[in-house]
Amino acid sequence: MYTVIHLPRFPLQAALRLAPELWDQPVALMDATRNTPVVLETTPAARDAGVERGQTATQALARCAGVVVRHRAPSQEAATTDALLQCAYGFSPHLESTGPGLCTLDLRGLSRLQPPGSRPADPQILQTWARELQSSLTTQGLRSHIGIAATPNLARLAALFGRPIQIIADAGPFVAALPLAALEPSSDTARILAGWGLRTVGELLALDPSELTDRLGLEALGLLAAASTRTTRPLKEIRPPEVWTESWDFEDPVETLDPLLFLLRRFTDTLCARLELAGRAAERVDLTLRLESGSRLERQLNVPEPTRDPTVLLRLLGTHLDTVRSESAVVGIALTLETTVPVQRQFGLFETTLKDPRQFQETLGRIAALLGSDRVGTPLKLDRHGNDAFRLVPPEFEGVPPLSRPRPALQAPGLRRLRPAPAASVESVDGRPASIHCPIAQGRLVVTLGPWRASGRWWEPGAWQREEWDATTLRGQVLRLVRQPDGWTVDAVLD
Repeated sequence: MYTVIHLPRFPLQAALRLAPELWDQPVALMDATRNTPVVLETTPAARDAGVERGQTATQALARCAGVVVRHRAPSQEAATTDALLQCAYGFSPHLESTGPGLCTLDLRGLSRLQPPGSRPADPQILQTWARELQSSLTTQGLRSHIGIAATPNLARLAALFGRPIQIIADAGPFVAALPLAALEPSSDTARILAGWGLRTVGELLALDPSELTDRLGLEALGLLAAASTRTTRPLKEIRPPEVWTESWDFEDPVETLDPLLFLLRRFTDTLCARLELAGRAAERVDLTLRLESGSRLERQLNVPEPTRDPTVLLRLLGTHLDTVRSESAVVGIALTLETTVPVQRQFGLFETTLKDPRQFQETLGRIAALLGSDRVGTPLKLDRHGNDAFRLVPPEFEGVPPLSRPRPALQAPGLRRLRPAPAASVESVDGRPASIHCPIAQGRLVVTLGPWRASGRWWEPGAWQREEWDATTLRGQVLRLVRQPDGWTVDAVLD
């Protein structure tokens, strides 16, 4: 058994896949590949208003002033083909990309349709399976016709000329009732057959094949082969590309956030539905905004835990876009997901993890939006001497080594650094600090130790101008004092 998926009016479907509300409006798809762009496809509302194929944009607007003009986009057609193949691959691994908007599946080996040792699949089982396939395509914004038959050619004819779901059990009557256009004769041959009074394939098959060949030549053999109910062929099997991308070009530049989030919602819904069929999850999101000025804003957002939940991805994108400011309006948007196989982890009895890593990452994103990305993260010590020799890195919870030993019950006093360090007025006796006046400490210093001169960059001019002292006040406060050319500061307090 074979299945063929047909997307009627494929170029128009590709243009409106992410804008399904336009199907109820008069829309004309223009083919700009010609010297004079003409209408290639129309929606039913446009046809009812008098817009037809082959008309120019001016003629279409003259017949329907409210017609929406869309231009054919090869990138959208390629993305629609990827969505079609990825959905089909989730139902059968034996797959052929037959043509634009056409996909052929070989159903052999599918135990659900034909359990081992059983008779051919029950039509009711095939009908249920085809409805699930059609529903999966509908989630991608695709309107499909599905044909199921014993040969690829019959399945193709069923998808092109049958009902939305057509299962061919008796091929003879179905093929006989097809119009001659189903065999795709040349224009000259079609004119000759019409002159003979032939309208259906059955009327053509009733003629003597040898006499038909004498009159029509070798093309008659091709027509008879196309009408055959037994001839089969091997499929040119492929694997769908593992590219998870959606893009859109706006007709009018966008200056606010709401249209972007509205479109990103559709992006994430369709992409996550395809990821579920493929058994994969998103681990990184690449967002590209094309601006009216010609420049691009490109961002890579790491997902804290691989997911195929569209709500999580949309929250991640929305949190980031809240902080984006562009030099001009947005004219195009693209979203690409980098994927991985979801990993199931088994924790030890006393191991714990974050209750909701995605919520934690979203919280970090909001904090970074308020304070700046350079002020949020985990401090990582740099391989050099000197004060504040560290940098902030994104928090990492995977592969963190466990504590080598438990923390002691009693903690030693800690040195609490003050940032920013408050300025202090210090009086010195014989070069040693004797009293201090600052917001956190005042009075005489009873114990002073130092000075210590430290620098992590001794080769730089003025490397040893920082002088540190440890001092104790009458009240028992232990301070770390720092003297530099611009004065004294309290660098830290011993708690």
